[in-house]
Amino acid sequence: MKILCLHGVGSSGAILETQMANFRRELDPSYELVFVDGPFECERGPGVPEYRTGPFFSHTQGYSPADIAQAIGYLEDILEDEGPFDGIFGFSQGAALTLSYFYQQEAAANPLRVKFACFFSAAMPCSPDAGTGDAIISKLRALEYDITDRARCNCKDLTIAEQEFVDVLQQTVVDAADKDPLFPWIDMDVYRYGEQDAIPRVIYPSLLAQKIRIPTIHVWGENDFEYMIKMAELARSICEDSMAKTVLHTGWHDMPKRRTEIKAVLRRIDWATSQSQG
Repeated sequence: MKILCLHGVGSSGAILETQMANFRRELDPSYELVFVDGPFECERGPGVPEYRTGPFFSHTQGYSPADIAQAIGYLEDILEDEGPFDGIFGFSQGAALTLSYFYQQEAAANPLRVKFACFFSAAMPCSPDAGTGDAIISKLRALEYDITDRARCNCKDLTIAEQEFVDVLQQTVVDAADKDPLFPWIDMDVYRYGEQDAIPRVIYPSLLAQKIRIPTIHVWGENDFEYMIKMAELARSICEDSMAKTVLHTGWHDMPKRRTEIKAVLRRIDWATSQSQG
């Protein structure tokens, strides 16, 4: 069983390999884990300890549709050049990128190059399609709506769909940018005044014609930051419920450490591989 492992932002394949040490000890020896670096060197990411030495990498240069499309292209190259792979283990940004890839492929009715995925502390998934949510974004721009203004919640000028878009952003990336200066996102004013093509197109269920249908496992820490838990929950929500499993652990934005929690993840991976073989 060959698995591609994708690290979080401002990290590296070597750091993720260290993060996964306890998990790997419990993993069946038939699993071959392949750790790669993102293509873009960057600063140390949020939560990466000072004792971890660089270089550090990102899978994306930004979060616009063009940036996400570029990142998906790099991922597809890895899947083709170093595969075939049976699955992907994605941590944080690596999980979000994998979901963006799944979304793009399934929306285009293209075959996926893997059979399942396991996501650890998934970050905010974004679309490579500049048309995603375009009508909502255009309306908010016409209103010069400040998505960071929490006092303006439940604005009477917004439709239910537009209010949902604002709520999703405020509970995730807006909250993250407020509380963590290292959080890798863009200036929120881009939603009002920036180039429309530069605006990240977040993915959430109401914008999807159909949910992601590949078997997925979603793992996150109960003690993670609330905005990261919201992102992980959002990532889970864009996957078909019957094809997705959730495992919570007692840590924060990290891999599960306790043996019982790791075993719970491994049972879900066994389930996912059995689904893909069925």
